[in-house]
Amino acid sequence: MATRGKNFAIRNSYGLYETASNNTTGKSICIFLSHISVDKDAAIKIGDYIMNAGYNVYLDIYDEELQRAVERNDAARITSSIEKGISNSSHVMCIVSEKTKFSWWVPYEVGYGKKADKHLSTLSLKDVTYLPSFLVIVHAIEGVVGLNRYLNSIRSGSTNYEYLLETASSTHALNGQLKTDR
Repeated sequence: MATRGKNFAIRNSYGLYETASNNTTGKSICIFLSHISVDKDAAIKIGDYIMNAGYNVYLDIYDEELQRAVERNDAARITSSIEKGISNSSHVMCIVSEKTKFSWWVPYEVGYGKKADKHLSTLSLKDVTYLPSFLVIVHAIEGVVGLNRYLNSIRSGSTNYEYLLETASSTHALNGQLKTDR
């Protein structure tokens, strides 16, 4: 089984503030998980799944600096923290639900990731019936099998196929969160 990835939003995790942001080999892969706050539980499950497959993530709810800025309603520090998280990530994955259209931050994060030349993807949750045009142009992921294929595609040669195939079973916890595989 692959070594569990880390959440680089946690201050003492290896690498976020020291990593080269555009290196997409091995442990330098870090997927910034963009989501609306009401989808926090799904984002946590998806982040855990990705880390269990050996990939690093940045999930903002664990970024203490960002959370302090939110508590103080400090827009400049909120923006700076988000930009830092994206800059130190190699990929941006937008977790989309029907509620995402009410977020002001998700479009900003996707736009900032695009401008920073990050690899962009969209992971649709179960309730999604429509994607806005700015999300249609990125790599679209549906279901656990689709997520596994995406993860396999971003790291050549060292993917933990055994774990990914094992977790694609119909009883996996993510199957209740994500759209059905096609």
